[in-house]
Amino acid sequence: MTGEFADAVTPLVGNAGIRADHWAAANRDTVKAALVREGAVLLRGFDASDEQMSELVLETIDSELLDDAFWSTPRKGIKKKTFSATEMASNRSISLHSEMSYMPTFPRFVAFHALEVASEGGETTMCNLDVASTALADVIAPFAAHGVIYQRHYHKGIDIPWTTAFRTESRDEVAAIAAKAGMTMHWLDGDVLMTEHRAQGTVADEAGKPLWFNQTHVFHPATLGPARSQVEALLGADRMPRNALFGDRTPIPDATIAHVNAVFNQLTTKMSWQVGDVVVLDNMRWAHGRAPFKGSRRLHVAMARGQSDPRRTPLFG
Repeated sequence: MTGEFADAVTPLVGNAGIRADHWAAANRDTVKAALVREGAVLLRGFDASDEQMSELVLETIDSELLDDAFWSTPRKGIKKKTFSATEMASNRSISLHSEMSYMPTFPRFVAFHALEVASEGGETTMCNLDVASTALADVIAPFAAHGVIYQRHYHKGIDIPWTTAFRTESRDEVAAIAAKAGMTMHWLDGDVLMTEHRAQGTVADEAGKPLWFNQTHVFHPATLGPARSQVEALLGADRMPRNALFGDRTPIPDATIAHVNAVFNQLTTKMSWQVGDVVVLDNMRWAHGRAPFKGSRRLHVAMARGQSDPRRTPLFG
């Protein structure tokens, strides 16, 4: 890791007598300027006891709050547009990723709010996408040229169930959501749902340079490590819970996935949380993940401004 995220951005520090959302609303220009300059804002020391504070702060910046209508990882809705952060087992890392970059429409803003801080570990890992994309220059070209195909097989008792991913128990509603999201889908024997869709492999920065913007390294079977052969033997290589291919349907080499993960690991910084911290990220400038932890950890998340333009357009007009 390369250090603390709080050293990479300028914290906006307040006091516990002022609500974070009220301060952000009264100082909107300051918050926006920090987002434009650094791609992130850290509000620290304010009153952030409200469970919806990520949503409330984000709403002062952009009122177009989003639902995550197609969940890739286990989480739950809290209230209105506030969700729990991914609820992966505490002894596991969550790989660095850009939020919903597995879809052609994704949030531009992601906000996190720390309500409980782990007794050990549990940092939110971060990585500057510009820096990482420069380091990935030798493998990024085919992702820019072809995009990525994501495949899912929802098996009972493996990964998350389709009822969680689509937040419904109705097959008809699944079909409607899939059609709206541009997915193809089929029901297989054993109540297994197969979905497939295409999304970008990269986006472009302000000068047109390609930036890594996908979740291939999260979906690819190489992430299973030694367990891959066991999963393939159990389910079949053509029915893996997750898979990612180049958009022309050629396989993505395992070595490419290993290289991407190595680059992200080398360039990772970390957010060591304090209770009440609120962080807002430009999702096209910072990838995020999570370190393993011990104890109790509770973060809430909100998202805003859906973007389908594969260019890093100006944050504000």
